[in-house]
Amino acid sequence: MTTETQMSHRIGALEMARFVVDGFLECGDLVPDDLNAQVHRDALAYPKNRGYNPNKPREFWDFSEAVRQVFDLPAVRGVVDSLVGPDAIHDHSFLHTVAPGKREAQRWHVDSSLAQDHPRQFDILVCYFPHDAPAEMGPTLVLPGSHVRRVSYHDVTRYKNFLGQRQLTGPGGRIAFIHESLWHCAQPNQTDQWRFMFKIRYLPRVEQRGLFSADLDEAEIEAFFNDSNRKYPWAGDQFVAMGQAWRSWWRYLSEAA
Repeated sequence: MTTETQMSHRIGALEMARFVVDGFLECGDLVPDDLNAQVHRDALAYPKNRGYNPNKPREFWDFSEAVRQVFDLPAVRGVVDSLVGPDAIHDHSFLHTVAPGKREAQRWHVDSSLAQDHPRQFDILVCYFPHDAPAEMGPTLVLPGSHVRRVSYHDVTRYKNFLGQRQLTGPGGRIAFIHESLWHCAQPNQTDQWRFMFKIRYLPRVEQRGLFSADLDEAEIEAFFNDSNRKYPWAGDQFVAMGQAWRSWWRYLSEAA
């Protein structure tokens, strides 16, 4: 059930429009410093060689009370509710690690399911960095705007670098709310410290329509989309198709279910 406090933390129309265009939202002020520090301590205490176990899809979630507190914060729940609706399904979660001195980058990939009504029906990946993650530590690399392309997991692994790609660098406590179809990958860690990122995949239980705060009129949103034209040089001539996809998706998201 969505509480009144969570409702007050719903994202606004401009933030949703940015999600439509970029495929992610990044927030840096949702989690108190002491809670970030405790999650970081829990991550350091957690076995580093433990890979993802499909039979135990919530191992670190069960291990760390602090990380459960992070995702129970009304400010965090409010953003999740705005994107996938109330009582979203915690499909699975995992503590992603990059070891000190790891030189190999992860390949580009997407986490999406081709069975869904793309991009209208979507899951989100909530990526939480409990500690500072500068560029040399290899934080997640994303390709803004790539979520409107219809690809499967292995379609993009042959690529290396794109003009406009972006590392999710910054201080601890940042959370990126990512469309499941956004292209992303981990990067080499050139430091002597472990790099951690905790990720939850949330699935909607409701139609993802009318979930955010509609605090802008259509003229303002159209101006935003116009300003975003040709924003991604990697898209080439596809920018026209991308703009059409944004507008169609926006109309769907804006209407009450």
